Amino acid sequence: MPRYAEVLSFVQHLTPTWRKTQQANLTHLVRALLERPCLCLSELARSFPGPAQPLHGRLKRLTRFLDNPRLDELALPRRWLLLSHRFGTDPPDQPHDHPLVPILLDTTYFEPFAALVAAVACGGRALPIALTTYHRKALRACLPARAGWDDPDAPPRRRSRRQAPALPRAFRSQNRIEQELLDLVKSLCAPGLRPVMVADRGFARASLFQDLPTHGWEFVIRFDATTWVQLEPGGPGQPAQTALAVAPGERRWVPGGTYQQHEQVSVNLLAVWDVGQAEPWYLATSLPRADWAEVLYRWRMRIENSNRDEKTGVLLRQGGDAHELRNVLHLQRLLLAVCPAQWLCALTGLQATVDLAHPEPVDPTLANAPPTSADLDLLDQGPSLPPPVVPHRGPRAKPPPGLRRFVVRGPLSYVRLGLEVVRAKDLSAVFRRMVHWLGIYLWTYRPDWRPWHIRYRLHHWWLDSG
Repeated sequence: MPRYAEVLSFVQHLTPTWRKTQQANLTHLVRALLERPCLCLSELARSFPGPAQPLHGRLKRLTRFLDNPRLDELALPRRWLLLSHRFGTDPPDQPHDHPLVPILLDTTYFEPFAALVAAVACGGRALPIALTTYHRKALRACLPARAGWDDPDAPPRRRSRRQAPALPRAFRSQNRIEQELLDLVKSLCAPGLRPVMVADRGFARASLFQDLPTHGWEFVIRFDATTWVQLEPGGPGQPAQTALAVAPGERRWVPGGTYQQHEQVSVNLLAVWDVGQAEPWYLATSLPRADWAEVLYRWRMRIENSNRDEKTGVLLRQGGDAHELRNVLHLQRLLLAVCPAQWLCALTGLQATVDLAHPEPVDPTLANAPPTSADLDLLDQGPSLPPPVVPHRGPRAKPPPGLRRFVVRGPLSYVRLGLEVVRAKDLSAVFRRMVHWLGIYLWTYRPDWRPWHIRYRLHHWWLDSG
């Protein structure tokens, strides 16, 4: 397990606008999740510092952090989006003037709650960039108020700098919660990017297909085979399985069709039936090319792989409903700590694929001074780009010699590899090298400090944790 100071430096790079006490509590929580992978508050509190302190005192400290109403939670999505620009997978042959940014959207359940996660594809996994947690019946969701969002059309000095805590508030429907999260992600994206929502059948509805283009979104969403579609506007409607009939191994692309019998929303339709699949995919998209729509939807399964990492064995071993939480804000803050833990393991695993593949040892001496122009050469020595996706069937390549110590049966994902490297005491230099690279990479994206931020950082500089 990495030392507290090393994880604190990682957390400080992701949350530069937080107070040092908030960063320290998040660091303790991330380390507790890596040591005790569950959502039980008493188990996590046992990993907090102060073994001489009664468990009740440590549990009280944890719950105070989970209830903190002044956490600037948008600081994390801003940094995750910046990292996704380097590690996110890009569609092939996309335009350079307005690049496509595929955002994978999925809902995972922690009964009686649900977590709506937006992620970017990265190799065989998807790394989170934003999330919200809500009660499935009461529809109270943890989302920051719009007053604290960034206005992408405003000049940098006039953008909102208010803290944006994601406190629970009531919504009229689950659709409103989904739309609010999409609007939040769109407000954080650069104006020159074209975000593309990629989702499964649970998000297929005519109202969403109408609203997404008005909010600046493209989309690729699967829908049911029994949904009525029209191959041309005003034409006769038929169920998709009849109108878009395909045989195994075939594809059918229908631009300019309409979706739903009554609304008849204008969309492009794509039917894909791979050999070996039980049924075809029926996709509704606003993209002008069939190959883009097909490739992006193939990436959607990667967020399912990440959900399994978070719930069954890699980051959390007690998955699904195995928790005793009754406060939706507590679950929101715990998952907000799981996401940095996932990024920590992912970046460490990508760094390990570079460092452990070379015979020369990694230099453990890292400077704690701010980056200079000479340090920019280290950007090329940071974590590698995502590895190619390993097929589930067929022959598999042998792992490099430096990674064979972690392989039990088949190759490891880079997230699981990062977790093993983090736990290995003799490989702490890999983690420190990644943290140092992260500080250099994010240094050029310093926040627009307010005066009290500057005064506070003069006394509590976030790079002084080494």
